[in-house]
Amino acid sequence: MVSEQESGSRRDQIVEVAMRHFAENGYRGARVEDIASEVGVAKGTVFLHFGSKEGLFLASYRRAVGELPAWLEAPEEVVEQGFWSVLDYWLERTEDFLSEAWVPNRVAMMGRYDTGPDWA
Repeated sequence: MVSEQESGSRRDQIVEVAMRHFAENGYRGARVEDIASEVGVAKGTVFLHFGSKEGLFLASYRRAVGELPAWLEAPEEVVEQGFWSVLDYWLERTEDFLSEAWVPNRVAMMGRYDTGPDWA
């Protein structure tokens, strides 16, 4: 029997791989079969954990958004200088951040701008 901890770990693995597949291939191009195969589980295991491809995307989206820095996650000395300093900090850092964390950024953008199961 699979322990709760092992189940949670497997679920985390599936979401991690799914995030990358969604980011690389879009919603329609990401295949549950490919995600399951990479993780080393049956396709049914993915559906057992998430119910559907939509459920898997939603879990991936939640993880992606959680990995993105919050607006005020700037160095304390920048935050102390006020709103405009924080804005300047993020504007200067945006390009680097987008390339460093491209997977969660791409998944978050898909979730924001795509509206249904016909996601690109």
